[in-house]
Amino acid sequence: MSSLLSRYAENVFWMARYFERAESLARVLETQTSFQRGRGGDNSWAWIVALYSDEKTFAKAFPEPTAANVIRFYMAHLENPGSIQSAIRAARENARALRPMMPTDMWYQLNDFYNRLFAFGPSDFSEMRLSRTCDAIKRGCYAQVGVAENTLYHDETWPFFRLGLYVERADQMSRLLDVRFAQQQTGVARDSGEFDYTFWGILLRAASAYHAYRRVSPHHIDPQGVARFLIFDSKLPRSLSYCLGEIQAMIELLRRNFALSHAAAAASQVEAMISGLEVANKDEKLLSRLHDFNDWTQLSLMNFTEELSQAFFGYPRPAERPAPPVLGKSETQMASA
Repeated sequence: MSSLLSRYAENVFWMARYFERAESLARVLETQTSFQRGRGGDNSWAWIVALYSDEKTFAKAFPEPTAANVIRFYMAHLENPGSIQSAIRAARENARALRPMMPTDMWYQLNDFYNRLFAFGPSDFSEMRLSRTCDAIKRGCYAQVGVAENTLYHDETWPFFRLGLYVERADQMSRLLDVRFAQQQTGVARDSGEFDYTFWGILLRAASAYHAYRRVSPHHIDPQGVARFLIFDSKLPRSLSYCLGEIQAMIELLRRNFALSHAAAAASQVEAMISGLEVANKDEKLLSRLHDFNDWTQLSLMNFTEELSQAFFGYPRPAERPAPPVLGKSETQMASA
């Protein structure tokens, strides 16, 4: 694959994904802290475990999903590969493999962030101080991506860094949009109207999209409007539409600027996802079928990542894999995932 080794392409792809994963998980935990403040009920943290489908892994480590246990599991439990500390450790290991081609400033920033993260003590993971800790993690991830954008050489390495970043961002946005479903499944929200407007306002803040949304819709927060804003607004850097646009641009960069012809299948996957968004955008009842849409998004991104892995990272094609359902037989009907 041109002058970039396959293992380096995979390292830079997953390094970016782990940065974005840590930041997005910090956002979800921060959302819960804001939503739960003053409401009581320690079992209300169980929905986070359900959101990431970690029930079995969590049950092996902790007896019940209390606030302290869930925070520990997702912040600093190294046996959980999905925890924030595990994600940053994995990012650093991928960066170590890239050290011969990584800018010094980027490596120093990562080591500084890593050391600060692992210097956090139990009090930093308490429910009272969690919001501040999550903010520090988000800022550390911002700095890491910023240094990469300003120092990483824009050869074939660059598109793979951006692909990892936006694949993970799209996946995590779909999970953030699935928060209400996870809360209903675990009994935190007993009906779709409970705390609806407060909840969607907090969700906007968790996506750093509150002020942008208020510019578009200054009068009130509408759940349908918020969901559509976070999915379809191509001017919002964290929307699904924006992420898919960036993914498509990076695939085209690999195909045209670097003559990497193996990207054709991945390009087709992206085009299918963008077509799916167009169908969903015409669905007047999207909010009631949001969980199905999120399932479709996550499965589509998994298949896209498999295409990349087979085309560029040296992985064999699996015998079979589930295909994402077609979104709607008509413009107003969405099939369940």
